[in-house]
Amino acid sequence: MNVLSLSEKNVKIVKSITNSTYLDIIGLLVVISASLALGYHNTQYKFTFQGKDYIFFLGYVSIVNTGFSMIGNRLVTKKNNVGNLITTCNTFLSGCIDYLLGNAGAILTYPVSFIANLLVFKAWKKSKVLRSIDFIFYRNIILGFVFSLGLNYIAFRYFSEKSIDWKLFFAVAIPAGITFGGTFNTARMYPDNWFMWQFYNLTKIIQNLLLMNIANVAKYTFYFFNAIIGYITWDDDKKNAIK
Repeated sequence: MNVLSLSEKNVKIVKSITNSTYLDIIGLLVVISASLALGYHNTQYKFTFQGKDYIFFLGYVSIVNTGFSMIGNRLVTKKNNVGNLITTCNTFLSGCIDYLLGNAGAILTYPVSFIANLLVFKAWKKSKVLRSIDFIFYRNIILGFVFSLGLNYIAFRYFSEKSIDWKLFFAVAIPAGITFGGTFNTARMYPDNWFMWQFYNLTKIIQNLLLMNIANVAKYTFYFFNAIIGYITWDDDKKNAIK
């Protein structure tokens, strides 16, 4: 799927940007700034222990976790397996945060993401071979949506006291399906898998533009840009490996 035709000189420029530490710093600044603009740092979790009331500043943990998510994403783009380890830990922490904030379904969906990211980490330890699209690529996408639709249905049906809001259901299940399928395919290092992440980021950009959430628009725009250069870099590396 060679939709981005660039000269050899331009490809080298893109690859230098992809592997740049400066882009890591820019990405980190973007997501942290977005988190602060959205007021994540003000999020609190109140609980009672042994008759005393406590306040846990969950927002600051969330911001740190968002930073780890960005660093993990950037390292994966550079084909550094440490990024998958960070993403695995990040997924566990994200699941805990979402659950504490009232997303009961997180106890079902996040374990799938956690196990998938852990398997990606183990797969990259054994072999890092860039692959062309095959049957497994499409199978993983289908499996991702099957897991998402099934688990989210159980969460909406049995973990909520309200009747199923189908618009909300699909608004949650579809992006989760893309995430599951994309994560499954990351294990096999398909350059074309970056188009899955581009589609995911594009949906989030449109969603946040409609909500006029400019901070999140900036964040997902960066992720969208990173997916583009990730595809160009991986696709060129795959071609060079075949030569």
